[in-house]
Amino acid sequence: MKKEKYLKYTAEDFILDKAFSVWVLTTDKVNGPFWEKFIREHPEQSDQIKDAKLIIRSLQPIEPEVTEQQLKKILQNIKSRHKTKTLTRYKWGKYAAGIALFIALGGLIWNSVHTKNRFPLEAGNGSSLKGKVILASGATREFDTEQTTIKQSSSGDLTINNDTITIQPEKINLAMNQIIIPYGKHSDIILADGTHIWLNSGSQLSYPARFKTDSREVYLSGEAFFEVKSNPDKPFYVITRDIKIRVTGTCFNVSSYDEDKTTQTVLVKGGITAWKNKLFAKSMVLFPGERLTYTKSNETLSRDKVDVKLYDSWVNGYLIFENVAITDIYRKLERYYNQPVATDEGDEKITFSGKLDLKNNINDVLENISFATSAKHERNESTTLKK
Repeated sequence: MKKEKYLKYTAEDFILDKAFSVWVLTTDKVNGPFWEKFIREHPEQSDQIKDAKLIIRSLQPIEPEVTEQQLKKILQNIKSRHKTKTLTRYKWGKYAAGIALFIALGGLIWNSVHTKNRFPLEAGNGSSLKGKVILASGATREFDTEQTTIKQSSSGDLTINNDTITIQPEKINLAMNQIIIPYGKHSDIILADGTHIWLNSGSQLSYPARFKTDSREVYLSGEAFFEVKSNPDKPFYVITRDIKIRVTGTCFNVSSYDEDKTTQTVLVKGGITAWKNKLFAKSMVLFPGERLTYTKSNETLSRDKVDVKLYDSWVNGYLIFENVAITDIYRKLERYYNQPVATDEGDEKITFSGKLDLKNNINDVLENISFATSAKHERNESTTLKK
């Protein structure tokens, strides 16, 4: 690449340059040294490059949120520079692309200002003793019931168990409601559109107080089972840090805990389309009985056939396993009961097959595992369950 052409580039020029965009969005080892050297040798272009990188990255679904002030300032600078330019400086195609870019940026700023849809989940602490609902207005409600029912009416009012929170119509907007369920607790959620969601322990769900006119989007960290109310004209999206799932009306389970090595979705009924939560990612269609797995270490997607009972049974109060490492089972039990289970070296080689009734206390559950495997458990003085 010839660095001369970049000496007078503006932010919008950099954004429209394919080589620059590839470098910003990927680990471009071939051209990376070129851009690093260019920035060192031409600090006068640092502001233009910084603005361009910020905009390109902000267009990705899971990038950190760009503030309203930053976006407005960048867009205003770009528009101001264009007012002083003539059409002859650009080929018509590039100028048209620039206009399209400004329209896209305007939409981006509008969404940033009015919806705040930048994976809006609070840095969670699953060990908290109480569940929490953070309303779009900023008001907070806490609850300590083990099983909590949350229902949103068509008017926007929210009922948490028997406590109804009245929302003024003029305060209903696209801002987010957030539900935080700690370890040891669970929630049964019904949204205003009739969609039913079971939220598992140590999970968080964020959704607009009022859905957009053309889509329904919710954000998930943790595990949830969805029974989506069908509406072909208004598709439903489940967005995690790793994958995005599109449905119109179907039943499926999603597990996306930050500490797990994979994010998975298993389709029980209907059909879903899923893809990596990145720009221009290829989509994958799932049919009933199929599982999609995103492996975090190499960022790959895979699909296979599974027994759905192994993945949705927790909704009915039990877990079913088939040759699963007991270390993975312990992790699920820790979340469900909010009690740590210590492991020893070699535990990952021990597998368990069978059914665990979650209505039992954790000691009885672990005894069932011990009966079927070589694993042994005891309770120490600090109440930590230990092998």
